[in-house]
Amino acid sequence: MADKEKKEIVLGDGELYMYEFPGGNNIPDDDEIETEENNVGNTSGGTSISYEPEPYEVKNQYGKTVKRVVTSEAVTFTSGLLDWDLEKIKLLTTAKTDEDQEKGTRTLTFGGNNPMKNVLIRFVHTKDSGKKIRFTMIGSSGNGFEMEFNPEEETVVDAEFTAIEVVKNFLASIEEEIEPASDGGNSGEQ
Repeated sequence: MADKEKKEIVLGDGELYMYEFPGGNNIPDDDEIETEENNVGNTSGGTSISYEPEPYEVKNQYGKTVKRVVTSEAVTFTSGLLDWDLEKIKLLTTAKTDEDQEKGTRTLTFGGNNPMKNVLIRFVHTKDSGKKIRFTMIGSSGNGFEMEFNPEEETVVDAEFTAIEVVKNFLASIEEEIEPASDGGNSGEQ
């Protein structure tokens, strides 16, 4: 009997990166996404990823299912933002940001006919082995947000994004770093 590969238990901490997606036909490289400028800082309340396919069943004349196909897919990403940064909160809205250097203020203004922003989201979890799991998605936040200033708890901005197909045939991806194959690069996949 062959030895079974030891599986690592994945815990839910990680770094969250977000920025307005400039467009194009490709997802940027990791070092372009995973920068200090794109890091949203601390998060709270966990991070969740939801995938929901909409199946369609093809039935024969006897009412038996003979085939199932997926007619649409939805991917949703949710996380709580703990750090106060109007530029990151702006990604959740159609609002615009204005700075007045003389007054020393930055203002997020809601209203107007501003389009939804396409936001690139990257969540990176580092396993105990040092290998990374990367979730990547381009989405928009159309569900709004809520902030409660409670003197007994930290203020958390719950962010929810729904994937949109900005890059052809791409809603989201989960990439896991693994040990490279030792047989000259042939992983055995066909």
